[in-house]
Amino acid sequence: MKSTNYLLLSVPLVALLAFSSCKAGRKAQGTSLKPKSEKLLMKGLLENSVNAEWVDAKAKISYSDEYDGQSFSGTIRMHKDSAIWMQFKKFSIEGARVLLTPDSIFVIDRLNGEYTAKPFAWAQKEYNLPFGFQGLQAMLFGNPVFFSKETTAGVDSTQYTLSQKTENLNATYWLSNPDLFLRHFLVDDFRNKRTVDAYYSDFRELDGKQHFSYVRSFNLKSTDLGQLKVQIEFSKVEINKPVEMKFEVPSGYKMTD
Repeated sequence: MKSTNYLLLSVPLVALLAFSSCKAGRKAQGTSLKPKSEKLLMKGLLENSVNAEWVDAKAKISYSDEYDGQSFSGTIRMHKDSAIWMQFKKFSIEGARVLLTPDSIFVIDRLNGEYTAKPFAWAQKEYNLPFGFQGLQAMLFGNPVFFSKETTAGVDSTQYTLSQKTENLNATYWLSNPDLFLRHFLVDDFRNKRTVDAYYSDFRELDGKQHFSYVRSFNLKSTDLGQLKVQIEFSKVEINKPVEMKFEVPSGYKMTD
């Protein structure tokens, strides 16, 4: 697999958390679920958001696009707001190592003896991403990728919804009843005709308090790149314990364009 494919895999693995201005909840139609206000739903969403200085996780990761599909075992490590480090293995052999910072992406492609270094903005443009490092970090935590002041609450079947808008994006968050866990979100970058659709399940306790989704699926669609699907199944997750993020480029590796 070429290093660009590892970039495609690492990028979907997406928070500026701020809100104000609450409105009254909509009336539910065709369901017995009692509506809740934006203020109450937002409070539950924030309280259930994962907040950790460090993350060290093992996972099985698979992705597919319109042309290919691959699956790997992976290690994902995060230092909040500073770095996301990933190692991908196939049959216990390391294929790639990825380091993401708020402004850069680095990839060691061991299968092809190559090394890639790009600004994060390049990846956003190349792969039509509607969010940056903070959004990617939020997706890995299982948190919302952004909030806005323009918010509306509602009910969709057996789940609560929060719908939000900015000049460029529409977002809908689906919260389960009664725990108000974030189970599903859809971000629509309508100006650039691209969407990110995410589902979270299998919530388990971390540190006896926070709840972390061990199974996630992400669907990215755009007019330029078509559709990309990523599935992550975590097997082990530890938080708030400092971990190493070794990233040394072997001598002789060729820098890619």
